[in-house]
Amino acid sequence: MKLKLFGKDIFEFRGKNALLFESSSQQMKKEEYLPDFYEGMGENPDFERFVVMEDTTAPGRGVAVPIKKKKKEKGLGYKITPKGVYEFKYLDKEGFEVNTNKKFIDEQIEQFKDKLNLINVKEFDMARGVREISSILIRLENRKKYAEFKKFYEEFPYTVTSKIDEVIKIHKHLHLGKVHQFMADMPKEAVKVMKDYTSNTKKLCTKKPLFYVIADKKDFQKTNKRKDPILLAQSPFGHSWQILGAWDEEVLFLEEL
Repeated sequence: MKLKLFGKDIFEFRGKNALLFESSSQQMKKEEYLPDFYEGMGENPDFERFVVMEDTTAPGRGVAVPIKKKKKEKGLGYKITPKGVYEFKYLDKEGFEVNTNKKFIDEQIEQFKDKLNLINVKEFDMARGVREISSILIRLENRKKYAEFKKFYEEFPYTVTSKIDEVIKIHKHLHLGKVHQFMADMPKEAVKVMKDYTSNTKKLCTKKPLFYVIADKKDFQKTNKRKDPILLAQSPFGHSWQILGAWDEEVLFLEEL
C-alpha cells in the first residue's frame, strides 16, 4: 500500500500499520484544530528532538534560573509571577529557527517512515504513536509555505516542552493548562493576538491553533481572583510552542465590570 505526501510515495508497507495510519491521517484532516501534541500523546523526548528546528544557541544560554527566596526581585516579591517569567525570558529558546531546508524535511520524512514501520501492531500505544507521526507530518507539510508567513510567526519567540517543564519544576506554584478557563478574563490585547494567530494559521493550513497558558495553580481552580497568565500557542510548524505574551494588571477582572 502506498501513501503520498508532497506528491510522492513516502510509505510502502502493508497490513494494520498502513490502515491505521491512513485512518488517523484522514481523521486529522477533518478536525477543526491542529493536532494537540501535548495532551493525550504523552512525553516523547524523541519527538521534541524533531521540534524540527536548529538550535543555534551557545551552551548554557536560555536556562531557567530560580528566584531565590532570600533575594527579593524588584516588583516581583518572593514568588515570581508568570509575567515575571515572561519578562526574564526564562522560557525563551533563543537562537531557534524553523528549518525549511528541503533536504532536511525529506530526511525527517524518511526517518518517520522508518519509525512507523517499526511500530508493533500489538503494542497498546500504537494508536498514539501513529497520531504523533501524523501530527508531525502535517506540521512538516506546513513548512512548504513558511516563507509566506515568516514575517508574522517570527514576531513571537519559541520554547519547547522540556523548557516549560523545567520552569514549572523550579517554580512549583506555576501550572500549564488550556486557555479556555481564562478566556473570560483575557484583556483585549491577548484576544487580538489570539485572533491574529488563528487567522494566519487558518490561511496556512485551514486549521485553528491550540492555545495554552502558564499561570498560578490556584488560578485554574478559582475564578474570583485576578489571573496572571503567559499565553502560549502550539506551533503549526513543529512540536514546539510560541510565546504570545503575558499580562497581570491588564487582565480584566469580571467583578469590576
